[in-house]
Amino acid sequence: MRIYVNQVNQHLSQLAPVYMVLGDEPLQKIQTIDAIRQSCSQQGFDERISLVQDPQFSWQDLNSNGQNLSLFSNKQLIELELTSLKPGQEGAKAINEFLAHQSPDTVLLIHGPKATAESQKAKWFKALDAKGIFVQITQPEGHHFVKWLEGEIAKHQLNIAPQGISLLSQMFEGNLLAASQEIEKLSLQVGQQMLDVAGLKQRVTNQSRFSLFELQDALLEGYSDKALKILVSLQREEIEPQLLFWAFNRELTLLINLKQAQNQKQSLAPLYQQARVWATRQKLFETALRRLSLQKLLHALSVLSEIEQSIKLSFELPWDKLTQLTLNLTGDLD
Repeated sequence: MRIYVNQVNQHLSQLAPVYMVLGDEPLQKIQTIDAIRQSCSQQGFDERISLVQDPQFSWQDLNSNGQNLSLFSNKQLIELELTSLKPGQEGAKAINEFLAHQSPDTVLLIHGPKATAESQKAKWFKALDAKGIFVQITQPEGHHFVKWLEGEIAKHQLNIAPQGISLLSQMFEGNLLAASQEIEKLSLQVGQQMLDVAGLKQRVTNQSRFSLFELQDALLEGYSDKALKILVSLQREEIEPQLLFWAFNRELTLLINLKQAQNQKQSLAPLYQQARVWATRQKLFETALRRLSLQKLLHALSVLSEIEQSIKLSFELPWDKLTQLTLNLTGDLD
């Protein structure tokens, strides 16, 4: 049975024979595995056996450990870390044999990478899924990430203004581990003191991210000199390519959606609300919408696609194209 992370605790009071925790987001994965381990320990599964699918691993180890209960413990948690969801014939056979002879005094916890649609169709996967719980670890995006962020803020009893939450969501979307660490640090520093955007900027240490926000504002306002100066600064700091791509992509995607809605005489309010754009920044977008045509925005998107391909192929930023894109968006280059 497939469930999501927020449903895990509902399925731990009575343990399932099998748990699969699969996905690429590290924080939720670690938290889910720890929750299962803790519940197993509380329910008498005192012995924990850890197996890793490394070059020395043998699939026979799975069944030999499952069949040999310790003299000192009546219940076992057997963990199997998969580096690939392609176990081959040998692995599939071993998994099926384990399930056929699994003792009620064992729990099998499998964790590994994201389960593709193809891997979920495999017989061995379906057999595990039918007997237990499949926890699908997904990267929360958009309003799902904001909800997660608000939950973490509430858990640490922080008071952060709505605009501050929007700022944090822009800074850390796609990196839950960094967001969690930052929230924990803030809780130690300020307790229940109210934090607004200015307060966050004083305390959150990643200055390159704030430079990114300043770059986004300069692009929207059409200030080419300021935008290029920030771009040069980010180049000196050797900013992570994906982070800079994200900054351009986020604003450009929203601008195109807004422009299309505007051309169709539709209200822009739902798009602003969905993107968590507060009133002061809406004015910046309106400035850009007056200056930029849909044709120009779509051309900028094609340049951004070329930049993305360059990042994927060489893991480097094509600064000449980024300069071109900056001038396109600020209106200094047709």
